[in-house]
Amino acid sequence: MSVQGIDVYYGETKVLHDLSLKVENAELVALLGSNGAGKTTTLRTLSGLLRPAKGEIKFDSHSISELSANRIAGLGISMVPEGRGLFTTMTVRENLEMGAFAKRARREMKKTLDEVYSLFPILKDRQNQLAGSLSGGEQQMLAIGRALMSKPKLIMLDEPSLGLAPIVISKVFDALKALKENKMTIVLVEQNIDGALRIADRGYLLENGRLALEGNPTEIRNNEMVRQFYLGL
Repeated sequence: MSVQGIDVYYGETKVLHDLSLKVENAELVALLGSNGAGKTTTLRTLSGLLRPAKGEIKFDSHSISELSANRIAGLGISMVPEGRGLFTTMTVRENLEMGAFAKRARREMKKTLDEVYSLFPILKDRQNQLAGSLSGGEQQMLAIGRALMSKPKLIMLDEPSLGLAPIVISKVFDALKALKENKMTIVLVEQNIDGALRIADRGYLLENGRLALEGNPTEIRNNEMVRQFYLGL
């Protein structure tokens, strides 16, 4: 995916300013920054929920800037939203099956379901339990698993560590690392900069809707601004 100089507005308020970034195949890219930096707006734009007023977004070399969210999802882009968006009165298994909405995903649903259960064994143990009765960490695993059921080429995650205990955050990040090692392309939005940089190939730091810094994890971690204001070093 490539993003070239996009501006994005909420009403008359400009939220993203001439933003450019890229995500290579089988790469985990971290989109970092504090609250209000524009991270979620970026994901909503990439998934078609918002339209850029300027610039272009390409996926597999095809422009998707004007496509609807359902058409973009059909191309193989899946998002795990902040707040998870689960069907809380449905079972774990039913939630996972809802993720396999595309024809190609339905054809391979049994195989993909086994892969999700292998990645998150607790979901298999809880498959007949209502999603709303799961712990916060289990719900996050379910949200990721549901996104994987669509057989995505690119998965985007919005603050997957938010509100979770440290031990659960480690499990979620370990799962993302395993997906990366299996050649999944991932965009990870995180305020947990230290944790995200441990598993990312590259990162972008946003401030007030503008790109403030980009580079590999070592370059970002060693930046004086990042060390002082984000890592507390």
